[in-house]
Amino acid sequence: MLGDIINIGWPNPDQQKDLTILVGDVGGTKTNLALFRIKEGNFDLIEEAKFNSREHKSFLDVVNLFLEGKSKPDRVSVGIAGPVVRGYAYLTNLGWAIDEKEIMENTGIQHVYLINDLKANAYGLGGLESKDILTIHEGDPELKGNAVIISPGTGLGEGAMYFDGSKYHPFATEGGHADYAPETEDDIKILRCLQKKYGHVSWERIVSGMGILEVYACLSDTTVENAVQEVTQKFGEKDAAAAVSRGARNKDPLCIRTMDLFLRNLANEAANLVMKLMGTGGVFIGGGIVPKNLDMMQKQEFVNYFLEAGRLSTLLKHVPINIILNEKTALIGAALYGYYND
Repeated sequence: MLGDIINIGWPNPDQQKDLTILVGDVGGTKTNLALFRIKEGNFDLIEEAKFNSREHKSFLDVVNLFLEGKSKPDRVSVGIAGPVVRGYAYLTNLGWAIDEKEIMENTGIQHVYLINDLKANAYGLGGLESKDILTIHEGDPELKGNAVIISPGTGLGEGAMYFDGSKYHPFATEGGHADYAPETEDDIKILRCLQKKYGHVSWERIVSGMGILEVYACLSDTTVENAVQEVTQKFGEKDAAAAVSRGARNKDPLCIRTMDLFLRNLANEAANLVMKLMGTGGVFIGGGIVPKNLDMMQKQEFVNYFLEAGRLSTLLKHVPINIILNEKTALIGAALYGYYND
């Protein structure tokens, strides 16, 4: 299953056991579960299912529903949209508490691993092939160095991979919750609008699916609820953030303004990550929003926004910008982590 994108420093690279692993990718909107069977080093995806997270009371409810009538897997490995501390995680955008010990006690499975979803995505890069990546800025692939990953979805995930000279070592961050830095007059308007509503304004409040709606509402001086009703009815999408992007394609001025602000801020924060973590090995953009808006992402304007770093723009010119196309990257990463982390 090892791919050709990056070489990960696996916790236990000599692992050769035959196992079945239940893997998960848990977010504020959806929970994806899958069963992988690993035999003689081959990872076979044998079954998967998607669940609306908000339709279930807990992660365990989803797990028990998925495993009903199936043989018990050997391990559980789950990427979670939030910080994981001592085997415990609380999903800020969902209200679920997930605990390794509780999963062990409930399922009888003794090997349970919870990791941050961006860490899972980073590990998943180690299982991808060239076809799973779209490079929109070549940079200097020979430069090497640390790499960063940023994923706007329901929220905004950020992570990185330390490069030791030969292999990459993923780690999670909560950079999406760091203070937002406005740049333009529109940004300042959004900041003041959201400060009145939330007090603290993070990057996630702007660069995410819910951020797209917040920005649209602030720019149109209405409520998010009214914005949802307006764009879903007008552009025929159940998902309001997707309706805004469809509106931008249909040349709606407010939708265009909203998506331009989203993409510019995504580029700015990706550049911030590179500079803070010296991510000369490249930027990997994941999440559910960007792959659905490749026509917007491939515009030269996005790269130009990324390079707007004053005196350090010369550094950023060398940094490759890559979009992750494989929507199963987090599941693949969770499977690899669960297998090698013995």
